[in-house]
Amino acid sequence: MTGADAATGPLARLGADPKDPDAALQAVRFELYRENIYGALEMVEAAHAAHPDPRYADQAARIRSWLGHLASREAYITAQDDQYRRLRWRMGLKLIEKRIRMLLGRKTRKMIERRGRDPEFQALEREVGEVRPRRVLDAGSGEGGVAMALAARHPEMEVDGVEVAATNVRIATQLNRFGNARFRQGLAEEVHQVFPKESFDLVYSFAVLEHVRDVDETIRSIMTVLRPGGRFCFVVPMHEFRARGPIPDYAPVHGYADHCRVFSEGELYQRFGHRPNFRLQKIPGAWKHGELPACFEPIEFGSFFVAFAK
Repeated sequence: MTGADAATGPLARLGADPKDPDAALQAVRFELYRENIYGALEMVEAAHAAHPDPRYADQAARIRSWLGHLASREAYITAQDDQYRRLRWRMGLKLIEKRIRMLLGRKTRKMIERRGRDPEFQALEREVGEVRPRRVLDAGSGEGGVAMALAARHPEMEVDGVEVAATNVRIATQLNRFGNARFRQGLAEEVHQVFPKESFDLVYSFAVLEHVRDVDETIRSIMTVLRPGGRFCFVVPMHEFRARGPIPDYAPVHGYADHCRVFSEGELYQRFGHRPNFRLQKIPGAWKHGELPACFEPIEFGSFFVAFAK
């Protein structure tokens, strides 16, 4: 069993007879572990339509419950901030130590050094070298590591970071030592409401499109604030693996589907390959032993770096 082409219909992607729920639910679980949550939901709904079985209905209901945060803007913001507050701002000795390192600037220095070695950041630097931007937007800036690394290396550049989680914005603001980097809370799909039209030379979005409520809406917003001839760069996970045995039941780590979709190489070419100066780079990553069941083995695991011009 391997990753399915997103261009085929959900029943075809199921790859199993709907009258065999055990086999069909294995296919659904495979997509869930790929974090293709929407794709898995389409598959199980198609199976149920073809062969009504209570196990399909139960699985569909569970999947929908993991997507509740996408029902509204407010629910999405709350879910993201709650998650990062638990992960980054839980009271205790580690937080006290972290805040001391932040105050002393040690955490900022190490973060920038680490980012500089990151192949995704190096790919972004290549784009920066070609565009030579004066204004850059980080759409989904997290704790601000990439934005601050750019600001440190390019003092002539103005970098604005927009991040959905208030916790991350607070951390980024406390870490920031650079007058040419700024952070604010907001959604990537609403940057056109915050910044003037065509005001940025380069926009990037790392590990964001797999989260957002609407990919097309997010791209439209970003392209609105990007000047003609400017470049948009993004990174999304590359999760292609195979199952070599029975797949256990799935439940999302954070209690909800933080990652709700995946992008295959074929889909990225189909969706964005027509854009001017399109570029796709595969960046291998370390297989995360222990984070996925032992029944899986990698085919291609890491991330896709995609860039194109407006």
